[in-house]
Amino acid sequence: LVYSMNSHFLPLLTASLLAAPSCNTTRVVKPIEKGTLQVGANLGGPLITMGSLPIFMPLSSVHAAYGLKEKTTAFASLHTTALLFGVYQTDLGITQQVLQQKGMIPGISVSPIANMMIDQWKGIFSLYPQLDINAYWNYKSKPHFFYTGLNNWIELRRTRAHNQPQDLVVMPAWHLGHQWSGNKYNIQLEMKYIGFTQSNKDIVVDYISPGNNGTLGLFFSINRKF
Repeated sequence: LVYSMNSHFLPLLTASLLAAPSCNTTRVVKPIEKGTLQVGANLGGPLITMGSLPIFMPLSSVHAAYGLKEKTTAFASLHTTALLFGVYQTDLGITQQVLQQKGMIPGISVSPIANMMIDQWKGIFSLYPQLDINAYWNYKSKPHFFYTGLNNWIELRRTRAHNQPQDLVVMPAWHLGHQWSGNKYNIQLEMKYIGFTQSNKDIVVDYISPGNNGTLGLFFSINRKF
């Protein structure tokens, strides 16, 4: 059973990690209230075809966020699917509100993030800086909001497997989402266009994409506020 799971899913997991910005919903689009703790779980991933069936990679993670100031929120995560396959992965970041929403002019936030991975076999450590930029629109009389933005995952290594030159510097992903905000729970649904500057040809899996670049991704998360 273990061999079967690894032979079927490890290539998918590896391919998904290469499409780095695809791993989760945007952690914190709009900073949460000062002193508020928020914990949540995330499920989703790049859309692929398995046989003739379209599915999304079932990547999961758990995360927590804390309101440091009214306009500043810190967050951290543990990627649970990666952990099942021996990869310890986390993302640590801060979301800072830059502009407040004024009518139809959106609120703007930025999130510098450190993505870190280490595998249990060789102990290879990887660090991937990331910068997210988001615009969000609250409903006129409700706390729910639509949002859109860019994830920008940065590759620091100058070589890849077999000492081949690493031409990729930034892996971008455009996203569009909605958050339903309640007194205790938030529900988030997000669609991404991942790696839209990179060809999706000759890759381990068959990505679903509008063209020959990147892949679409679908994500869902639920959060509980304390």
